[in-house]
Amino acid sequence: MKLKNKILFILSFAPIIITSIALIFMKDIVPMHYNINGEVDRWSTKYENFIFPAIIIVFYLFFIIYIKYYSVSNTDDVEKSKSNINVLYIVATAIIFAFDILQCIFLVMAFAKSENLSLDLDIFFIINCVLSIAYIIIGNFMPKVKRSSVVGVRTSWTMNSDKAWYIANRNAGIAFVVSGILSIIESSIIGGILSTFIMIAVLLISLIISYIYSYIRVTKRSM
Repeated sequence: MKLKNKILFILSFAPIIITSIALIFMKDIVPMHYNINGEVDRWSTKYENFIFPAIIIVFYLFFIIYIKYYSVSNTDDVEKSKSNINVLYIVATAIIFAFDILQCIFLVMAFAKSENLSLDLDIFFIINCVLSIAYIIIGNFMPKVKRSSVVGVRTSWTMNSDKAWYIANRNAGIAFVVSGILSIIESSIIGGILSTFIMIAVLLISLIISYIYSYIRVTKRSM
């Protein structure tokens, strides 16, 4: 796990270093917020760009504590525990990496806007695509999560058997992948903040459908 720890650590603290370097070339006042049309509606000190990297570090600490908690508190066998920890690291890395990309995009946009450079980017489209890719990565690894009280789709009926657990987590993984693909497609067509709302709605609806479908399959099998 040492290599996974190092990778996650580097990805989590890299935005602080990148931001520190980027701020050297920025003006003191830069755009910090955009309205629903993607237009700048608030300017502020360039040092506010450190807020998101700080949030990334908070996420990193949360994941590390969560993984440590699972490592200490779980009663699973060694193979199952190792598999679940690997999945947790992959999910954490995917999310942190997505945040890193977003921070770089925010810095580029802040610099371009403050310098009056022509940069015709749909910030919502970019955010949606980055998060959608994270959905797809997470969805691909969800079926690999072993039955546990800490990781995965945990309900009274999924904890009853390995089969019920696999069905629920596999379908949830499919929901994430499908949501990610559909969100990329709809964001490229619709764009703007509306596409972000649609992305969230698609994910929620997909997860609800996968949950209901999994429950029906599991209960039918047990009858």
